[in-house]
Amino acid sequence: MGPRGQWQFSPERFGNRFVHEVLISHSKFAEGSSEDMSVDQFILERIKGKLSAVKYQILSTLWDAGGEFPRGWVASSHLLELTGQKYFDRRVRELRDELGIDIETKHIHGEHHYRLLSDNIKAANPRLYLSEAQKKALFRREENTCQVCGARVEAGVRGLQADHKVPLIRGGSHDESNWQSLCNVCNVAKRRACQNCELDCYKCPWAFPGELGMTLSLQLPRELFDRVQGKVIQDRSWLIRLIEENV
Repeated sequence: MGPRGQWQFSPERFGNRFVHEVLISHSKFAEGSSEDMSVDQFILERIKGKLSAVKYQILSTLWDAGGEFPRGWVASSHLLELTGQKYFDRRVRELRDELGIDIETKHIHGEHHYRLLSDNIKAANPRLYLSEAQKKALFRREENTCQVCGARVEAGVRGLQADHKVPLIRGGSHDESNWQSLCNVCNVAKRRACQNCELDCYKCPWAFPGELGMTLSLQLPRELFDRVQGKVIQDRSWLIRLIEENV
């Protein structure tokens, strides 16, 4: 323990994970502004729990990216190099959704960036997962078919997956009606489409393909794409009519 009224962090092993456990010798801290507060004190006073080593690295990096709120942007490439974890973005989502930490995401120059908007703790919306029985029931009900592209695939990490129609960050629930079956390709594409999107989720074909229509992805030469895009800008129904007339 540190001296009276001070605190310190020490890594401690739990199973095969290291967590940073708060060691405190006195339950009361002097009040201070958020600019004067360290990330360790923020964790102790606001989060009141333990963080894995990776989450601690991420939060510390976001906290140190400036002296005022909102903090500066931190590139995903930097967090990937720092943590050494391919799926570090899941840890970011857990910090935001499960602990309520005020983290903002933005696409800047073709790369995802993250920053702390404030030191406020928002209402948590913990990420819950379907049980194996619930997943099987969902896939069986939707006939092992991706609801976006229509492909029939088997369940698995690279196969059929259970997806929240309306993402948790946009207020989506864990109710049965907010789950759908997506193949891995469409699930990744939907996740990218959701980044920084401000449209109404209930009018999004990624979330409600059965009601709003399926999404068709085509790879076109740049010149042809520009011509098609120009036509669609002038007449949004032109492409649909073209397909209906020729299929």
